[in-house]
Amino acid sequence: MEYKKLIKEALKKRETVYEYGCVMINLDVNPKEWDKIQKMVKEEDIYFSDVDPTGFGRELDPHVTILFGIHADVPDEDVEKLIKKIDNPEIKLQKVASFSSKDKPFDVLKFDIQSDDLNKLNKLFKTLPYTSDFPDYHPHATICYMKKGKVAEYVTKMSDLEPIEITPSEITYSKPDGKKKNYKI
Repeated sequence: MEYKKLIKEALKKRETVYEYGCVMINLDVNPKEWDKIQKMVKEEDIYFSDVDPTGFGRELDPHVTILFGIHADVPDEDVEKLIKKIDNPEIKLQKVASFSSKDKPFDVLKFDIQSDDLNKLNKLFKTLPYTSDFPDYHPHATICYMKKGKVAEYVTKMSDLEPIEITPSEITYSKPDGKKKNYKI
């Protein structure tokens, strides 16, 4: 998709610094299948932000976060030691669902994920210094950020999507300084 290329180029030009880092598993979803899912969502229902550097919108690179909140002073080597322990996690994108927050101007359309491996990896990475406001880990893959009040229609519309089994091949460590390091698994 042309919009995907344009958005990626714009994001590359930004110099964004975050408070924390995160480790994510990149989901090797067939690009045609992901585009098909994205095309089910009308452009006018997508939430975009002019003030937030992430922009929100559509998720162009499907992933599941293992742990967000890794402190900036954690050496890359400590993260890499844990990444080396990852061995072919099994991941299944289940039903389409949503979540929202009263203090956010958007709702999130997502796939729930079934994976005992991800729960184990979350516990493993929590051995690093991190900060989180969320005590429970709920693995999910964001499809897109939506304007308030629009998401329920899409949860219903996408309820017949078949689960997608994925064998990921890459991990990304997104550092607080905005740099990303990719690792094969």
